[in-house]
Amino acid sequence: MEASGDTDGSAMERLRIQSLIKQCSLGLFDLACAVSGHATWDLNLPVGVIDARRSKPKLMVTAVGTINSMVRASATIGHPLMRRFFERMEAVGLDQAMNESIGGADADAFAEIWQAYKDERRHGDAPMWSIDDATDFVLKSREAHTDREVACVAIFPGDPHAIATFSVPIAFLTRG
Repeated sequence: MEASGDTDGSAMERLRIQSLIKQCSLGLFDLACAVSGHATWDLNLPVGVIDARRSKPKLMVTAVGTINSMVRASATIGHPLMRRFFERMEAVGLDQAMNESIGGADADAFAEIWQAYKDERRHGDAPMWSIDDATDFVLKSREAHTDREVACVAIFPGDPHAIATFSVPIAFLTRG
């Protein structure tokens, strides 16, 4: 099992993912069988999305080409100024991070991207990852398929929530 993407690869993260795999084992077995039925990778390849923001995680399956219908992508959160803002927010809190961003050298650019971010959030569910993250996941799903693995995304609770991408060998999920 490989944990990648927005994870830090820590032992704690691996344990969280292993726990999700165990809790969703029946659905992942079915998903592994479906992935096995795809001789070649394409955008219709099924992938797993595990919503672990509540006490009981929920596995959903979608085609990799429609991943953003389940894990909404953002055109703004991948912007370097927004990434820096989110990192500072985790370190010093929302108010301090906002004060630094609107008072810094890039204040005008930040104000513009912040407004676009707020507009995104107003229209439907909050974006969960950047367009770059989604594209990386699609590419990783191709590698996973080549390696006979199932590609998954996990959404963990938090403010903001955390996203982890990982793949699990089909043989592991289908062993008896």
